[in-house]
Amino acid sequence: MNRITLLASACATLLTAASSLAAAPLPPASHATAATASVPAKPVVERPKADAQIERVLTSMNKASTWGHPDLFGEFAGMRLYSEGHYQAAIKYFKYGARYADKLSQLSIGLMYENGRGVKQDSVTACAWLALAAERKYPSFIATRNRVCEALTPAQHDQAVAVLDKLMPEYGDAVAKKRMARALEIAKTQGTGSRLGFDSGVTTVGVNKGGCGGPTIADAPIAGCGSTDFWSPWRWDPKKYFAARDARWRGVVTVGSVEDAHHAATAANSANAADQAQPAAPSSAGH
Repeated sequence: MNRITLLASACATLLTAASSLAAAPLPPASHATAATASVPAKPVVERPKADAQIERVLTSMNKASTWGHPDLFGEFAGMRLYSEGHYQAAIKYFKYGARYADKLSQLSIGLMYENGRGVKQDSVTACAWLALAAERKYPSFIATRNRVCEALTPAQHDQAVAVLDKLMPEYGDAVAKKRMARALEIAKTQGTGSRLGFDSGVTTVGVNKGGCGGPTIADAPIAGCGSTDFWSPWRWDPKKYFAARDARWRGVVTVGSVEDAHHAATAANSANAADQAQPAAPSSAGH
């Protein structure tokens, strides 16, 4: 079985749990944290029950700084709002993260359209968002896309392709990755600090050994839970950053170079073979 991180399994559980249940303004991209996301006074529905694992991840998201990483800001704020039953607010933040090439945010939007959470239930739009989320061929995302898209009629399939064609110019990797790379470059020029300990607020509160106890990339807290490696090059180099994020969903832990080339090649070949074996899903012409 591929090595899926704590965040992957917990978020998947959190999102699918909504099927058993049933306007926050966006803050500026710079210096934004999940903890500062505007929250409605009361949940629109009773908060979904979350197990200890999910609660640990949500707590970590609240504590972690997402400064300079708008993809994580949208993802983390969306997950926290979703867990509290604020579905309409959650989808706004997921769309924010989706603009910065966050595939989990895009997947979340697709699942919310599938289940009618915060939006009117719409299998066609769900298929389009899930096809977009599967753009990098993460195996679990492909399986989710296929499950939803294969249930459509031929006419609905054509409609999904049309919706995807409209999404790609705004959310597809060709533009969203460039937008995220610019955000990282801008953040690097704005960063300040001090050898005496001042860190402009990027340090996490309540951190002990091992970080926040939440999601990690290559055993490093994903959003700087603790500032010891907050300025590590892999967090700010777009190529390394995307490689590290992708590895979490492909089952290979990576920071910079691949640690286990044989395992990576095997996982990639298996994923490609599984994708090719599945019926065709919506694709956007020219993308």
